[in-house]
Amino acid sequence: MTIETKGDTGLLFRFMRQPLSIRVAWASSVATFASVLIILIQVIRTGTDPNNTSAEAFVPSALTAFAVFIAVFGASMLVRAAKINVSRGMAWLIGLVSFSFAVVPWILVSSGHEKIGALLYRGLRIPQGIERFWDMALVLRSVDCDALGFNVFIDNNGCIPDAAIYGPGMLWLHYLPFQIFSFDHVLVLGILAMAISSLSLVWLAKQSSGLGQIVLLIAAMGAPWLLLLERGNIDAALLWIAVGGVFLVRRYPQLWAWSLLALAIWVAGTWKYYPFAMGLMLIPLFKIRRGWIVIAGWTIATLIYVISTWGNFKFSMQSNTNMIEIGDYVVLGRVPVVARMFGSEFPSNGLQLGDFLVVLLAMAALAWGVSIGMSRREQQKHVSMLAAAGSAIFLASVLVGGFGWAYKATFLLLCIPLFGWLGSQLERTAVAAGFISLGLVAVSSIVVWNTLLASLAGIVAASFGLGLSLCFLLKPVLKFKLKRTWRRQTGTAVPVHGA
Repeated sequence: MTIETKGDTGLLFRFMRQPLSIRVAWASSVATFASVLIILIQVIRTGTDPNNTSAEAFVPSALTAFAVFIAVFGASMLVRAAKINVSRGMAWLIGLVSFSFAVVPWILVSSGHEKIGALLYRGLRIPQGIERFWDMALVLRSVDCDALGFNVFIDNNGCIPDAAIYGPGMLWLHYLPFQIFSFDHVLVLGILAMAISSLSLVWLAKQSSGLGQIVLLIAAMGAPWLLLLERGNIDAALLWIAVGGVFLVRRYPQLWAWSLLALAIWVAGTWKYYPFAMGLMLIPLFKIRRGWIVIAGWTIATLIYVISTWGNFKFSMQSNTNMIEIGDYVVLGRVPVVARMFGSEFPSNGLQLGDFLVVLLAMAALAWGVSIGMSRREQQKHVSMLAAAGSAIFLASVLVGGFGWAYKATFLLLCIPLFGWLGSQLERTAVAAGFISLGLVAVSSIVVWNTLLASLAGIVAASFGLGLSLCFLLKPVLKFKLKRTWRRQTGTAVPVHGA
């Protein structure tokens, strides 16, 4: 009897003939998927723990997540090529859907039709705030109280009931003329924020492929995005900074434009600290003459601010910890995921096995993104800047900080132009990675009833996007530096590169 193994040997031989980056990409994608399954199995094991009274809720959500990840990874791996063409009006449709879905319930509630508005909010799975633009109202009240001389960073300060949890930089808004950022203007500012955010989606859609635009359309109707607009949350400003900054430096590739972007990122960091992670957008400055001056100035200013407000930073982190919830509604984070695993404790006194498993998952996805980026020769500077910003602030909040409300998932929308481009490539590993990442962003953009699924999908997509975008941003810089060093050593003139 003869056993024929030619097919298997041929498959293995073809795999080994692939470039190293392709082989690493396949291996890291498998490692990412395996890490997800290990985490989900740890959650399913809670069903065997008689002391865990929450297992009844955790196991079904884990099984759902299990099925969704298998579907996303399995279907994407079977796609060899895909190209979706959409009309030019698609981008504007996305913006219209975003603004309409956000403003119509608000108009109903504001015009006295509270019951209909509440039903619509419930249908969209948005927990209605106790007042219109609740998050924005809290910020603007703090700004007004600070202008009157109250210390808003302590409880029972005589002006607002609870201490403000934002950074001191947020209070600088009261120095702007005409008291623009006063609680008296909360309704106008809230509607304006809805419009600007919707226009930001239009611009993102114009930078995205057809498939990416479809994901953006889904996200525009998703609870995380609509919750961001309903609350008037200041996180929307981070999306505006990323979009506006890339638009500015692409249109005006001069040092002054990059300086404005650096200043905007720094100011946002003084509000919530984790937006400092958006500084990764400044990496291309290393390739620009005298660009290092902007980076050095930004870095020094950031260090000075963090050190001088270290007490407030620790208070802000503690406030975030105090807000942590592990329920299955509008919640994201490493901590809720770990709390669901077998043998974990909540609240915990330190790192647990589950924390290391989630970090391992993020590292595998990061390596996957880097390997895919190394296999591409194209330069995708501007969309990589967007992806670096979105993935970095998502991970800073959800993975490192450990907890965030569902609207943190909107940061992942900045990755869609890059993921969409990847999905339109011809090479199979790139296409699969693009489809998987877009699929996970779509899951994070609509799921608010399964914390486990939404959190893991977001962490994988963000980690992959961070690795991919950093690879695209760093490769030209490192290549430029090596070439510049070589030419200096050989006495050859060094050309001056623009942005």
